Amino acid sequence: MELFNNTVKDYLLDESFQRWVLHPDVDRESVWDVRQRDHPECFDAMEEARLLLLQWHTCVEQTVEEDEQQVWSKLAAHLDEDEEETLSFSKQPEHKS
Repeated sequence: MELFNNTVKDYLLDESFQRWVLHPDVDRESVWDVRQRDHPECFDAMEEARLLLLQWHTCVEQTVEEDEQQVWSKLAAHLDEDEEETLSFSKQPEHKS
């Protein structure tokens, strides 16, 4: 991203920006801090994109966690059903001859 009249969408689609917001490290931090400092006209768009990414990331994490809980619940229910079936097969009535 070489131009500094970027839109919120430009920042949202920029992988380096995404990493800076979601997985900050010293190198990315300094690059984007310098960009904000040297181009204050970009601050509003960068900040809006940053907040949108954080909100999106939180929503995705919550959805994944909920999906994971549902999978474990279904697995537990299935295992319970299998256990009940196994128990019912092992308790077959004895046939007297």
